[in-house]
Amino acid sequence: MAGMEALGRVFDVVYTASGNYFSLKNCSGVTLICKTSSTTTTSVALVAATSFAASTTANWTTANGFGQPSHYYQNAQNNGTGAWTKQTATWTSNSLAIAGTSGYLSVVELFVSQLADTYDYLAVTGTNCTVTALLHDLTVQRTPANLAILGA
Repeated sequence: MAGMEALGRVFDVVYTASGNYFSLKNCSGVTLICKTSSTTTTSVALVAATSFAASTTANWTTANGFGQPSHYYQNAQNNGTGAWTKQTATWTSNSLAIAGTSGYLSVVELFVSQLADTYDYLAVTGTNCTVTALLHDLTVQRTPANLAILGA
């Protein structure tokens, strides 16, 4: 069976550990993949902006019009041998607390429909974890070399 490359057709990816803003304009959702690096408090903070330059920003809170997921998924075995378990989301303002066990893998799903009006950019900052963002259900499909630059 022949396959098709998925990068550019189904998803795009950005490494977000630095907290830089990236665009959500060309997708219907983003999956945050978080790998914990400590046994202490682990969290993911979300800040939205109206532009890449972050001229207008807002914390990802329900008071600011953003939808906060009620759950996320976690896997204690990041080598593919463990089962995913559904975890109840605990939000402190714009930060999602994640169980702080070193090496755990957590997945948080955010949808563009959860963005407040006029906000198209997101910055993600992980505390005691590395975060990779997988943008999915792309609205425009392109070859990887022609994908929109997310940080512009």
